[in-house]
Amino acid sequence: MNNSMSCSDGRWCTRADALLGVEGIHVSTVMTTAAGLVLGVETGEEVAGCPECGVVAVGHGRRQVRLHDIPCFGRPVRLLWAKRVWRCPDTGCPRTTFTEEHPLAGPRAKLTARAVGWATDALQCFDTSVSALAHQLGVSWHTVWDAIKAEATRRIAAAA
Repeated sequence: MNNSMSCSDGRWCTRADALLGVEGIHVSTVMTTAAGLVLGVETGEEVAGCPECGVVAVGHGRRQVRLHDIPCFGRPVRLLWAKRVWRCPDTGCPRTTFTEEHPLAGPRAKLTARAVGWATDALQCFDTSVSALAHQLGVSWHTVWDAIKAEATRRIAAAA
């Protein structure tokens, strides 16, 4: 089932945004699947500058990015981020297009930043395994370990 999450005025639903709890990210759709919840999300309508030359960029569409987030209501959660693609209008700039960035997830990430923190916290504080975390997130063992290895190593080094 796919449910649109806009309010009556056509803007994003602040209640759904509050449940997601990620600053600057808005929920546009919610779908219930056999694998869990799938949330369509997007950023607001802020203007972006080219990271190369600083010229105000022009919108160039959106690209779907699939991310696994922390479980909610006992189910895995996937985010389908409609990530903005920008075009630099400066013909002399070597950067023609670029995608928006957000603390939600780094480039080419499979897990959100908070899923990485949640999984690392669980390993550090509770009697759990990477396999159990992978099951809760709805991903493979390697996906979890590849995402949390650097953070877990940093925490171990900081504790020493």
